[in-house]
Amino acid sequence: MNLNRRSTPAPVSAALLLGAALAACGSDPEPLEPCASEGTGPVYAIATSIFGDEGASTYVRLLESLDVQSINLDQASEHAGFATIGAAGGKLFVGDGEAPELRRYTVGAGCGLQEDGRLSFANYGPAVAPLYKNVFVDASTAYMQLEESRRIIWNPEAMQISGTADAPGLPAERDGLTVRAGYDRSTAVRSGNSFQPFYWADNSFYRFSPTSQIAVYSNADDRLVKLIDAPCPGLDMATQDEAGHLYFSNWVFSTAAPVLSDDAPDNCAVRIKAGELALDAGWTRKLSDIVGGRQTVAYRYLENGVGIVAVLHSEDMNITENTEPNAITGGSHWRLWRVNVEAGTGQPVDGLGKFAGGYYAFRIDGRTFLLLPSADYAKTTVYELGVQGVAEPRFETLGWAYQLVKLR
Repeated sequence: MNLNRRSTPAPVSAALLLGAALAACGSDPEPLEPCASEGTGPVYAIATSIFGDEGASTYVRLLESLDVQSINLDQASEHAGFATIGAAGGKLFVGDGEAPELRRYTVGAGCGLQEDGRLSFANYGPAVAPLYKNVFVDASTAYMQLEESRRIIWNPEAMQISGTADAPGLPAERDGLTVRAGYDRSTAVRSGNSFQPFYWADNSFYRFSPTSQIAVYSNADDRLVKLIDAPCPGLDMATQDEAGHLYFSNWVFSTAAPVLSDDAPDNCAVRIKAGELALDAGWTRKLSDIVGGRQTVAYRYLENGVGIVAVLHSEDMNITENTEPNAITGGSHWRLWRVNVEAGTGQPVDGLGKFAGGYYAFRIDGRTFLLLPSADYAKTTVYELGVQGVAEPRFETLGWAYQLVKLR
């Protein structure tokens, strides 16, 4: 499974699609009722993609609470293909899974979705416009990735495109490797600027340049302010602490080569301090030093100095010269750890088994939710990570759910 969302998981029987109640981790809970409120209460959206022999369908379900016991797909909206979701200005955006088009929705009575506008990116060339390549800066500004180093500038409020922007000075190639843009998980918005990392990799996402660059864009006029050199490969994850410091770390692909080859660059994380537009050169960390020398993926800051990171437990594998990179990046040999980078301490999170390294987590209303798929991507379990580090299962969904957003 290619966890950068470019391939299709194993088929799931189409018989599971309709009339399925997605039971919680318990015995026969009552199905969740449609939303009762029509006004100002909180509303969340979760999307799950189910893959069958004839393609994919994505189901989007609105919720008034994340303390649910079950989800009924009969109450979800269905969208073609591997559709994606996002939220801005209290509205839901759905990226069509089969066309370069976005649809905007408002929340209607009973948590129904009412279409409120469409926007096509067809004139700019992409076959689809997935929202994992998009960053919502605010209710009226968004950037859709185009051809790795370019962006389409559009207005979610007016549903209009104003043009494109380049990243002048960013090399298209480096040491025979091609520039790659990090996805939405990699971009941070702070103090009027957007921070977007770029890295260089081969077509198999195995070989990586030992350095990355972080582009700083002005949200006021969409121009490139500067390019920041970073001495780490594959930077594709951004997170921010209470003080406004930004942290950038790697995604799962750059972990295979260091395991299989002695001359591959080591993964690390970098920091840009609050109020600054330069790398904190004295801070750069190898998170593997905290977790017994193991490879790490996707450092996410939580609170009070504590974050989480996926850790490869390669001691549980039989790694030989014939081991395929995908067995490392996509195999269920990873565990989630809580780490305190400043203190240099860490320990595995209780309540979780092993999983593939590319995990998805969301910090919503001061709570942390983890969405972990089964090995065949036929179902996803949603956990809440408690303040003491224990992961509690909340509910399950069919298919692959990696999208959870708050609308209001």
